[in-house]
Amino acid sequence: MVKITNFAPEMEWIRPEILWGLFAIIIPVLIHLLQLRRFKTVSFSNVSFLENVRKETRSTHRLKNLILLLLRIIAITALVVAFAGPYLPYSDNVNNRASLGNAISIYLDTSPSIDALGEVGPIIQVEKTLAAEIVDNYSDTDKFHIITNSFSGNDSHFLSKQEALERISSIKTEPFVRNIESVVARASDQLNKVTDRKKTIYLLSDLQKTSHKLSEDFQPDSSISIHFLPCLANERPNIWIDSAWFNSPIATSGDPAKLHVRIKHNALQRVDGLGLQLSINEERKAISSFHLTPGYHTDTILNFTHGESGFNHAKVFIDDSPITFDDTFHLGYEVVKQINILQLSDSKNSKTSNSISRVFQSSGAAINLENVETLPDFATTSTYDLIIINAVTNPSSGVTQSLVDFTSNGGTVFIIPDSTNNNTRAELLRTKLGFGEGRGWHKTATTEKLKSINFLHPLFDGVFSTPPNRMDMPLTDRCISRRVSALEEVLGNTSRGLPFLSRISLLEGSAYLLNIPLEPETGNFLKHALFVPVLLRLSEVSRSAKAESITLRGENIIHLNFEVEPDQQVKVRLNNSDTYTLPEVRTNNGSTRIMLGPQINTPGNYTVEIDSTTSMAFGINADRVESDPSSWDVPSYSLELERYGWSNTDVIELTDENISAAIVNVKSGTHLWWQLLLLVIIALAGETIIQKRWKRK
Repeated sequence: MVKITNFAPEMEWIRPEILWGLFAIIIPVLIHLLQLRRFKTVSFSNVSFLENVRKETRSTHRLKNLILLLLRIIAITALVVAFAGPYLPYSDNVNNRASLGNAISIYLDTSPSIDALGEVGPIIQVEKTLAAEIVDNYSDTDKFHIITNSFSGNDSHFLSKQEALERISSIKTEPFVRNIESVVARASDQLNKVTDRKKTIYLLSDLQKTSHKLSEDFQPDSSISIHFLPCLANERPNIWIDSAWFNSPIATSGDPAKLHVRIKHNALQRVDGLGLQLSINEERKAISSFHLTPGYHTDTILNFTHGESGFNHAKVFIDDSPITFDDTFHLGYEVVKQINILQLSDSKNSKTSNSISRVFQSSGAAINLENVETLPDFATTSTYDLIIINAVTNPSSGVTQSLVDFTSNGGTVFIIPDSTNNNTRAELLRTKLGFGEGRGWHKTATTEKLKSINFLHPLFDGVFSTPPNRMDMPLTDRCISRRVSALEEVLGNTSRGLPFLSRISLLEGSAYLLNIPLEPETGNFLKHALFVPVLLRLSEVSRSAKAESITLRGENIIHLNFEVEPDQQVKVRLNNSDTYTLPEVRTNNGSTRIMLGPQINTPGNYTVEIDSTTSMAFGINADRVESDPSSWDVPSYSLELERYGWSNTDVIELTDENISAAIVNVKSGTHLWWQLLLLVIIALAGETIIQKRWKRK
């Protein structure tokens, strides 16, 4: 049985010339007129013998004849109309009623969720069977367009009937998710390349809510008939890994690490003791367990220790069925051998510069510090993790812009003012990084202690076993008098309420501003017990350990924080594989964008190689949009289509394996002949009953 839900089209006729037969209605009218007779008055001397005879009045006789006349007219009218072939077309647009054949676009939803099971087997197989039947029900002269979630350029042309069947048989599940509006738009663009053909789109999908959202901004082409053929999956629970990230500082060899993992689900009851595993470079590194609470996602942490320096390929995975495409999350990250720091000052041999150098030299080989008086080019600065601007009195506009770009690309800048701080360019550097305006000093006659420091801030993690309640605070006799911007974090205040140390985020990186100078004549912070741990913690948090991963969608772009030279060859290679791709490479302002496009469509761990040298490790993951398996039912989605004005669209619900009847209706509309023949039978039966039951005495 085939059930079709559609929207109010106008009725049309296959053989409209037969409607001339309606003049046959005159026959029962003539019969009715001939049956009319006048009643005669007969005189009787005694009428007692008529007492038991049923009296037939004029009104009763007339009523019976009128009912018979009506039934005969209905029977003749219904019989003539049935032979005229009335039907309800699905397109009321005149431009879509051409006589040169059909142009048919068939969309098969090949997103990862299609691997689920339906009532008669895997959804992908059901879709392929239905698509083949659709093609079989059309003529060899019709044009066919097959489209899947890959939006491949190979599917941007029309196929013959045989080619379409071969293309359908080769279709497999793909890791891409497409919104139904983008599918309709792409199919419509292809169909509009032809003229003088009836244009039809068939959409075979599981009606998942996440990928079948409609919007007010999109309206389908009214000259094209659109038909949804739902292939619904059985209801099933699902658990999926949504994301993974590091909150810890820069990853250095031998340091402890915490990988944060977010897990989502559609569980209806609490579940405890589920397993989560982490493998790095194909070695298991961590195991954890988690629980699920209905209506809430779960955040958990995997603890491990960073190995040798270099690029690492990681996988976080769970064991969940029947939906498995979202059980693994791929990512890459780098473990560095040492932290690279650049100190820019007007004099690299000044007391403050030497003091800063001694702090980092005491940490051994873990930190590499270079002192300069002129900022190098961006290609060089991008190799550093932290840049300290120490008492630079007159930073040029080029230096300011280089530092802004450096911070935007993930680096950290630490600004220490000079004791005069009366230069507008120094203020411009601070404001460009996002700090509030102001360049004058707020001075006191004598040095005063700082009022407070926020030891709970991540900058001070690990500095104290417990946050101190009482501490001998640093002394200073001056602080920059400026306003605090809305996005600025104040990590400490002076006794006068001015910020002592501030932090601000700028795109991928951050900047710190010390609002007091380091010169010994202005205070004692340079010799204070906090000075060394603050500098060391700044080096540790200068770059976060970044979990590099992307989701398969449109352009699939990854970023490098340096420029690739034009003569260098860039390859993207699947880990532990000889296959690689040569992507499109774009450079701009000291960074590089690698455009993967549709060439890479397999989730997994990948490396970026520049002239055969590994420069990045990253993961590619299937889109989690369809991880929530909630789907529309046919009546609800029909109402949704109507609400958004898809007036030339219907939803065909198949309740058996035969789609031929549905295709016949789609091609010529819903035929009404059998309803009319039923009306003829009812009318003739009614006449027979009246003639027998309402006999004249």
